[in-house]
Amino acid sequence: MERQLRVGITGAGGNLGMTLVNGLRSRFDLKLFDIKNIASWKSQLECITLDLAAPDQLKDAFVGLDALIHLAGNPSPSARKADTLRNNFVATSLAFEQAKKDGVKKIVFASSNFYHQRDIAAALSSGAKTLIHLDDFPSPGCTYGESKVFGEHLGFHYSCLGMEFVALRIGWTVPEDSPVHYNSPYMRAMFCSKRDLVQSFERSLISSAKFLTGFAISNNNEKIFDLAQTKLVLGFEPMDNSASYF
Repeated sequence: MERQLRVGITGAGGNLGMTLVNGLRSRFDLKLFDIKNIASWKSQLECITLDLAAPDQLKDAFVGLDALIHLAGNPSPSARKADTLRNNFVATSLAFEQAKKDGVKKIVFASSNFYHQRDIAAALSSGAKTLIHLDDFPSPGCTYGESKVFGEHLGFHYSCLGMEFVALRIGWTVPEDSPVHYNSPYMRAMFCSKRDLVQSFERSLISSAKFLTGFAISNNNEKIFDLAQTKLVLGFEPMDNSASYF
């Protein structure tokens, strides 16, 4: 029997984390990390309370992992700059370095559509038909978006040092798994269903690429991200469409 990959998930207690734990635990051997206690999974999975921005807590934290999914960070675009600097810039830098020290072979980084924040706003306001591509220049408009650009560039650095790295520019996955309550042109373009989110991370974990980026959104009629390259290099085939919920 083929050995299951041992995969760590930082920020496992959040919305994306819980979605991925539910979707990936049957295929991968998971170890969960979060700054808060993850009581709901303690009886089934190994759960570690860990502050990634505290270097003294990180020693040997990721030993034995084949891959690390890095979700942890402050997810609010309007968070205080100091909070984002600590929890997104510093924590990401320390986590990537510790993963390398501990022999982790792959990092899958939860990047964001905010990598293209200004371009998205321009496309939605103008009704432009031109799609945004993976190799378009970043256009963040807040510290949160800047932290995702930083994380991707840092990941490229570690890929040059021998690790594998995948950055997924995630759209908008909500606990209700439906775009209806949040209906807006932005949501209709960026909606990513839970099963499409899980598929994007599963494909990333089994990819053998040294470095790649991809879009994690559903196959929405009103999408403004070009999914062609993601489908080609990652084998990602989203199954849902925001339009089908209305």
